Amino acid sequence: MDREYHSVPLIIIWKMIHGKHIPIIIAMSVAILAVAVGVISIFPFINSVKYDRYDKNDFIDANAYQAIFLINDQIYFGHLKNINSDYLILFDVYYVKINDSGAGQLIKLGIGEPHGPKDEMIINQDQILFWENLKFDSPVVKTIQSIQSQGK
Repeated sequence: MDREYHSVPLIIIWKMIHGKHIPIIIAMSVAILAVAVGVISIFPFINSVKYDRYDKNDFIDANAYQAIFLINDQIYFGHLKNINSDYLILFDVYYVKINDSGAGQLIKLGIGEPHGPKDEMIINQDQILFWENLKFDSPVVKTIQSIQSQGK
């Protein structure tokens, strides 16, 4: 049934050309216009079936800390400042350092590293497994708040 619907304008154009009612150039122009209108009319449909309809920034809770899980098994905690298809920026960064006895300790980025990094990281998206917004009452957030209150 769809085939009949789409073939009707082409049959009319073909009859007009062969019936010599209008010049070929006009008939071709009408045919091109009909195809263009058809193509343009499917754009809203294509946009509605697109998988990536959401802006990733809509998922960042600006008031919360985020946990960033990397492919090398490292986890960083901080605030996401920017995110795009290539990289994300994390600031107010903390990470877990494992000591010789196997216990983990939350460390502020820039404290104790010999190279003295700033308190932000630019992370390539291809190094990220996933990231999450943390709850305000999570143990990690409580530890970060405790570290911050000791530093004041």
